[in-house]
Amino acid sequence: MFGKDIYWYGVQAISLLETGKLHSPDHSPVFHIVAFLFRIFGVSDETLLFFQILTSVWLIFSLFFSRYLIFPVKETPNQRINFIPSILVFVLGFLYPKQSWALGFLILSIGCYFTTRRIPKLSVTFSQRSIPVFSSLVLRFRWVISGILFLFALWFHPMVTLFGFGILVFYIIPEKVYPAVFCFAVILPFLFPQNPNGRFYGDKEIFPLFAAFALAGFGILWDWIFLVFGKSESKFFRMRKALAFFGFLLILPIFHFADIQYRILLSLILVVQVFVIWNRFQFLIWMASTGLWIFTLFTSPSLFRYSYEYMWIPGESMASVPNNGLLVAHHGFCEYYHFQFRKDCLSWEPDTKAISELPEGTEIYRAVYGIRYENLLASKDEKNQPIFSFVQPLGEYQLVLEKDWQRYRLWLEKRNSKFLSIAKSWKNPYRQRPEFIKRKQSYGL
Repeated sequence: MFGKDIYWYGVQAISLLETGKLHSPDHSPVFHIVAFLFRIFGVSDETLLFFQILTSVWLIFSLFFSRYLIFPVKETPNQRINFIPSILVFVLGFLYPKQSWALGFLILSIGCYFTTRRIPKLSVTFSQRSIPVFSSLVLRFRWVISGILFLFALWFHPMVTLFGFGILVFYIIPEKVYPAVFCFAVILPFLFPQNPNGRFYGDKEIFPLFAAFALAGFGILWDWIFLVFGKSESKFFRMRKALAFFGFLLILPIFHFADIQYRILLSLILVVQVFVIWNRFQFLIWMASTGLWIFTLFTSPSLFRYSYEYMWIPGESMASVPNNGLLVAHHGFCEYYHFQFRKDCLSWEPDTKAISELPEGTEIYRAVYGIRYENLLASKDEKNQPIFSFVQPLGEYQLVLEKDWQRYRLWLEKRNSKFLSIAKSWKNPYRQRPEFIKRKQSYGL
């Protein structure tokens, strides 16, 4: 399986089927789509794979139909047909399905907005008179249709609508205002809170293009260049300029890159495909982009997936521990474990809410990743007593009690151990759920 969040969709859908509500509150209907597929094909990895493929097909359809709407029939009929979708339809469809469904509606909304006088006439003949019935309706209500599609995007993923609103702002404002916007964007990171646990915070530790390369390799840098410096027909110049300027702003560390800015960049690169003029040169650009993304996929598969094939045996053993009331593990393992074994898992450090919901007579365990069994077993406190009262070796993972892990992490901090960077990383969750996640779980917002 590809996608670092795909099993979370399965967890949410299973909860819908079994309890009638989501495991974690969310207004997006995308989880209902997964639940519907589970009802038809059964709960399995193969059904999740089919859902990812379906999501990619949805993006391809959105791009094709939007191009059908915006390119004139008489002037450039070949542009609607001579189009090969970017490989990003699969990157987004497999990695971020929820975002992709919303992005499809946003792309259709943009297509309807630019469809003025470009819909072929469909006519009905009465008494040898031909009366157009489709062209005028679409032309008259194009803004209404575009707005409805935009609301569908909001329903599926609010972040995509904020992204779409940003495109609209840059499209409306005069180009002479762009330098002032750029200067404000330079200052913006200093205005955001510096708390990494928040939804929005300034991340000035790494330059965004370097972060993009670390997350996706040369493919995304190649696509970014043509997003910013690519050309289009004169009739789309303002929109193309708005997209290019938006992409140019993303060289600044405006948001936490891996969480928000990276997804915005991927979305921009896909949206610009609606306005691309296809010719031989564009085909060469597409081939290079596809080759670079595929090269990264084969050389660095961990950027697109977790090592799920190594999770079954440790997951099965952890699920069989009788008093295991809650498991704490890294993000990918947690979702896989929850989906496959129907056991509670938390990819954050346990907080008051998690502890209060623990079944009576059970313990909180932790799946330690990246630290060897021998190192955990040999660790002793100041009184030369073993820190861990229970350690079960399970391949790349070691199962320990959470209370022992907390003591071990304090011990590493006092010694300034080389293992501290592993113990306080994504491999071993060390932060509590941030406020925006707690708010979402309480109020669905």
